[in-house]
Amino acid sequence: MNQELPPGQESDEIQGLAEVVAKSLAEGEDPQSIAQKLVDSGWDADEATSFVGSIQHHMLEAQNAGGGSEVQGWMLWGGGLIVINLLSWMFNWGFWIY
Repeated sequence: MNQELPPGQESDEIQGLAEVVAKSLAEGEDPQSIAQKLVDSGWDADEATSFVGSIQHHMLEAQNAGGGSEVQGWMLWGGGLIVINLLSWMFNWGFWIY
């Protein structure tokens, strides 16, 4: 598996990108078109699809739960995902969460 962040991406950039993806999804943009934009910017197609899909999945779960701020919930989840993957990259752990 790829053990690096997408080209030119730092963890704070990924967090900002997650916010943009979530906003686009909330506005009704097609997940495939969002993933394609990530691919066009240098992401691997599978990673882009997984990234967008995981944000979309979490947003749907938060919406179904009906409690709390939707944006705050996915940001917390996205931050945890980034931290785990960053630690996996730093310490060469054998697992990644997408």
